[in-house]
Amino acid sequence: MIILVFAVKAQKNVDKNLHFSVGPELSFATGKFADKQSVGTGATVQVSYRVAPATDVTLTTGYLVYFGKSAGAGIKFKSAGVLPIRAGLKYYLTEGLYGQVQTGVGFFSNNGGTAFAFTPAMGYEFDTKSGQAFDVSLKYDGYFVKSSALGAFGIRLAYKF
Repeated sequence: MIILVFAVKAQKNVDKNLHFSVGPELSFATGKFADKQSVGTGATVQVSYRVAPATDVTLTTGYLVYFGKSAGAGIKFKSAGVLPIRAGLKYYLTEGLYGQVQTGVGFFSNNGGTAFAFTPAMGYEFDTKSGQAFDVSLKYDGYFVKSSALGAFGIRLAYKF
């Protein structure tokens, strides 16, 4: 009986520290990346685990597609897909408001190769009156590949559970 109560309590504590969020992203290519790519869209999944009162360790993955721009005269650049895998820290500045930084890799389609990824973000988590939780963040995705930098500003709206 004591073991069962302990196991239930331990499970509750893990549930309070472990969170998942999933949602769509909208991004806008910047710099040299914007020469051939325009708007990006996709979705990401994030796992966060509370390691201190205001700090989470995070892991994020997903898939984004940046649509190719038209170069005129019937020429259109190919779309570029990226599969990011990033880990980092999320620090809560106040209730709901956080700053986040992640590093990792990005795998680009169309022979774009593998890139080092760096993503700083600011966001806000909130609960609705019905008890549903959401996470809205503004971020910059920087990718460094083949001695060049590619970047995009983005917004993410995710359902948190």
